[in-house]
Amino acid sequence: MKSIDEIKSHLFLVLALLSTSSLISISLSLRSIEPLADWAESQNSCIKRTVAYEGLSSKVWSCNGGGE
Repeated sequence: MKSIDEIKSHLFLVLALLSTSSLISISLSLRSIEPLADWAESQNSCIKRTVAYEGLSSKVWSCNGGGE
């Protein structure tokens, strides 16, 4: 049977690898939502500049192409 110290040493290695892979995964997923953040910023800017319409829904409609 393995000693407790040997099990602990392997457990720390496994936890370190899990932690590192989690951080890498999070950083990659944050890069994938960067275009969405850019789009949201441009939408907010457009809505603030739009004075031809009253109400948020009309301004969003205008900023997204305004229909036909």
